[in-house]
Amino acid sequence: MALAIHWAARSVVLVTVRGLSMTPTLHNGDRVLVRRGELPKRGQMVVVQQPSQGVQIWPGEPAGLGCRSRPLSDQRWLIKRVAAVAGDPVLPGQLGRMNLPGERVPEGHFILLGDNPRVSFDSRQIGFFPRSRILGKVWRKL
Repeated sequence: MALAIHWAARSVVLVTVRGLSMTPTLHNGDRVLVRRGELPKRGQMVVVQQPSQGVQIWPGEPAGLGCRSRPLSDQRWLIKRVAAVAGDPVLPGQLGRMNLPGERVPEGHFILLGDNPRVSFDSRQIGFFPRSRILGKVWRKL
């Protein structure tokens, strides 16, 4: 039993939503369970490290998929929806003004978007998110 609890504590994380970027799907104060270490598919929601506002620079070493050494509470996190995965074409508007015709999502990266584009900080502002910065996929809302 203790082993199962230890495994669950390292594999599943409880996250409280703060902000409005995922409305109407998620609301401020909602709680979700996140499965760590699982690669998300297009359409799924993920928790990802927040880079410095307006730039694609993340603080410190990755605390994303599979990483167990960095404390989660030391990080700032975002909840976003996977709009495109590696190899997918970049659609108009997914990268804001950075779109280039015929561009594809590079290996090891994702396009992540909030459901509420008016208030969301996402790929429309900073471009691609690296896989190493994704904590895991949202498993279920509580």
